[in-house]
Amino acid sequence: MLKTEFIDVLSIVSHKLYDSAASVMDTASRLIPANTFCIAQLDHLSTKVLNVYNRDKLILGEGLVVDNAESYCALVTEHSQGPLVINNNLTHPLTRHMDATEFVGGCSFVGVPIHNENGEIYGSLCSFDQDFYSYQQKDVDLLLSLSSFFTSLLEMETTLQQLKQAEETAAKVLEEKKNLLAVLSHEIRTPMNGVLAMANLLQSTRLNEDQSLYVNVIESSGTSLLTMMDQILDYSKAEAGAISLEIKPYSVTETVEHVLQLFSSEAQKKGIRLCAEYNINDHLILMGDQHKVRQILINLVGNALKFTEKGEVCISTEVSADTKGTLHASYEIKDTGIGIPQDRQDLLFKSYSQIHGNSGKYGGAGLGLSICKQLAELMGGVVWLKESSPMGSRFVFNISSAAPTVHTNI
Repeated sequence: MLKTEFIDVLSIVSHKLYDSAASVMDTASRLIPANTFCIAQLDHLSTKVLNVYNRDKLILGEGLVVDNAESYCALVTEHSQGPLVINNNLTHPLTRHMDATEFVGGCSFVGVPIHNENGEIYGSLCSFDQDFYSYQQKDVDLLLSLSSFFTSLLEMETTLQQLKQAEETAAKVLEEKKNLLAVLSHEIRTPMNGVLAMANLLQSTRLNEDQSLYVNVIESSGTSLLTMMDQILDYSKAEAGAISLEIKPYSVTETVEHVLQLFSSEAQKKGIRLCAEYNINDHLILMGDQHKVRQILINLVGNALKFTEKGEVCISTEVSADTKGTLHASYEIKDTGIGIPQDRQDLLFKSYSQIHGNSGKYGGAGLGLSICKQLAELMGGVVWLKESSPMGSRFVFNISSAAPTVHTNI
């Protein structure tokens, strides 16, 4: 789920909590035959009426703020350890001389404290009645139950706010990490491209066998470093939800041929046959994100070449339609490499997993397959290991086309 969507959900839940509280208060006002019910929030100086329900006579209004010295609700928390019941405010010693008594008029009163999740006083739940309703024990018990309910609501609200803050902090950290990685990628890429360019120039000069070997190591190490930086940056973008799809028509054969061309030099150096098998019309056009499809194929073919010392690496493509007419494009990458040990196959597609250990022989950041999985799922597809043995491996990448097939003569 996207970060903004999560925060929106928290806001909705918070509003629902308050709606539930209002509904409960409305129900209580129907169960207890008194005129006015209110929820008040207190600090060490004043009392604020958050919600109020008046039946016949307007005694209190929402938003009213009074000093605690003139607050009946404050009496509940300052002069009573539990429920405070006043049958007649005109004669009761706590209220008969208060200015607030003249304001509200003669009435009976009951109040119970509301605590927060830490047991500290948050406010009070109070009821007034100008006809001097005689509050029963069942009325007090109901208000105490409501007070406990509001304590739970406050705890949930605090938890929701903490989650929201944590989510906002996490989103900020992800954004900062993404920006940092982008800067690092640029700062490393620029000098490394210079190093590779110089290595390429050296290759065109007369070198002895040892010198040529050294230059090859420079080229190989530099290229691996750039590939690793690309993978870390792509992974960071995926984690931050910063990758979007660009749906356009694309040629399946052109996409595959482009990937083969990228690895033709490497395959030739290792003496490996690089090929493609097309079980489709040569001019098949699909709708999708060609760049993402190509990126997955590059990662899968790159891995296949890395772990293959002899034989071949082949891309097999097939497009089929289901009963609803939706097209499914399948790309299978088959190699004759060393395979993946059975006891390490569960590490596939996990971030920073080194399937063949950390000896440094094969290099890489362990992110290639994780990125493939994220990109495939972003396109509503899936990538998986179909088969693996010491004789080779077969990975399959499958996505659905966003539009019907179009045939062209281009």
